[in-house]
Amino acid sequence: MTTNMERSKLVETSDTLEAIEECYRMGWSDGLPVIPPVDYKVREMLAYVGMTGEEELLSLDMRRRVLTSENAAANAVMAGCLPEYFPVLIATLKALDEEKNFVHMASASTSSPAILTLVNGPIRHQIGMNFRDGLFGPGFRANACVGRSVRLCFMNGFDARPGTLDRGTMGNPSKYTLCVAENEEDSPWEPNHVARGFQAEDSCVTIAVAYNPITVNCAYGHTGKSILDAIVDTLKSAALAFRFPSQWVLAIGPEHAITLNQDSWTRRDIQEYLMENAARPLSELIRLGIAQGPEKSGDDQLVRHCARDPEDILVFMAGGTGGRNSSILDTTGYRIRTRKIEGPAG
Repeated sequence: MTTNMERSKLVETSDTLEAIEECYRMGWSDGLPVIPPVDYKVREMLAYVGMTGEEELLSLDMRRRVLTSENAAANAVMAGCLPEYFPVLIATLKALDEEKNFVHMASASTSSPAILTLVNGPIRHQIGMNFRDGLFGPGFRANACVGRSVRLCFMNGFDARPGTLDRGTMGNPSKYTLCVAENEEDSPWEPNHVARGFQAEDSCVTIAVAYNPITVNCAYGHTGKSILDAIVDTLKSAALAFRFPSQWVLAIGPEHAITLNQDSWTRRDIQEYLMENAARPLSELIRLGIAQGPEKSGDDQLVRHCARDPEDILVFMAGGTGGRNSSILDTTGYRIRTRKIEGPAG
């Protein structure tokens, strides 16, 4: 195995703007300007977590590449991360390393998935993560830079670049960054990481290989059931149910959450309702070109549900007030994982 961005590729320049242009020439950018990964900034990143730079965080056997902590630190610097953000990136990469096959798919697939990082626990406040207005949008350094550092690790660590080893047909803007946090304080349900077996005081990342958020604009649904019916309809249309059954991530906006809570919908109730009702018969999938035909007698009775188990639908509350919106994210065969974030060294 080899690492990418070997130390032999270190470049020296005395001019900051020229250093940024040199990063472009070296192919280290995602298309946007990057912070030059000067040695002392990389060392600061590693010192914050007590790493030497030699630790292996993520390897892809089919690429014969290993991403070390030094590689990750350099990409974190280029993405604009502060050292306080680095533990989130490390936990994300270690979670991805648990299922390499689908991680390889996430970097190469023609369907262009991204890496979703959902953050829970005290670290949200410590590094200033956004979990309210503009949840999936720009404007917050921690969200933007952590998500961006994941993609730069894939591009620079595994050559996952469009047209080479990233074979995405249409691409995906979420590949720039897809990192959010849960609004635990205002949620009517227990935090996501607690529901997945961790302690409330733990800081955790939940990782999914996912596609673009799809907004469910249910402005006039004023019962819990009407909101869920709108989400069901959107689920049935996501990728035309190509991945049924799969796992899903559902970000419920605050105003939808209030209505659902007032109507006594628990997280489990929501999961079960969506799984039961977000379904399509095989005959319909064949007619849409999603499933292989030809259509046979009885195919209209073979129903594919969106998930195999209610727990395959991850539900959390986040987003801004002022609009009755929620979002769903379609995922891949990668099993959603949650991992505890280790604190800084010392």
